[in-house]
Amino acid sequence: MDKANNMDTFFSRLSSVNKDGLNVPSLNPTYVCHYRGSLIGKHFKSIAQVMPFLVHDLLPQNVINGWTCIGTLVVLLWHTSIDNIEDYLLHLKRTIDEFLVITAQCAPSIIITKPKFHFLVHLPMFIRRFGPALLYSTERYESFNHVFRLCSIYSNKQAPSRDICTMFASMDAIKHIVSGGYWYDKTKCKWMCAGSAILSNKEEYVKYLGHHPDTRTKAGTCRLNWDCHHSAKAGTRNCKAFPRKEKATKQY
Repeated sequence: MDKANNMDTFFSRLSSVNKDGLNVPSLNPTYVCHYRGSLIGKHFKSIAQVMPFLVHDLLPQNVINGWTCIGTLVVLLWHTSIDNIEDYLLHLKRTIDEFLVITAQCAPSIIITKPKFHFLVHLPMFIRRFGPALLYSTERYESFNHVFRLCSIYSNKQAPSRDICTMFASMDAIKHIVSGGYWYDKTKCKWMCAGSAILSNKEEYVKYLGHHPDTRTKAGTCRLNWDCHHSAKAGTRNCKAFPRKEKATKQY
């Protein structure tokens, strides 16, 4: 569409499309058209549902057929519950085969160079075994790539997996120490713990790490519930012999 100077027409159609039937907050046509070379999954999920209506006379027919097939495939994969698994998988397999055929007609080499196209062949088997594909989508974990990149900044890139694992192990060790954990010192032959300067801020560190504060009872104690219930024909009632309390701690 760039070569044919049709981007302005595409932008106008994308801006005026009716979004009432779409489960998306906004199509954001300005962003999609300006950064059309670096879009992410959420943008493609949105435009895949309306693309055939926007490019019906701007692209070759085989490309339009490909976008139509993608729209059908996206809707099928967005199912969160499947009523009839056999009919669903039959429809899904037929749509995947049709999409691969159209892709081979438009760009044959992409079938070989992009493994994701081959993954689609195994998708019906995964859905039969694990349920709807949306429930185990890996796109939600893409944000963790930033964490892995930060862990390999100081790596010499000779063994990045080992360096990343070493960095994660170091961070786990730090979390264990600042949260009051013990470790065995082989030189002193005894269990060690962080000093008072660190443990004085233990609750704050634990809160930053996302853990719950330590609410365990002390050794030798237990929590008793003094609510005493007796069965009756009309239901249950509290025992008058014991006052009603929320919780009580008894020392043995």
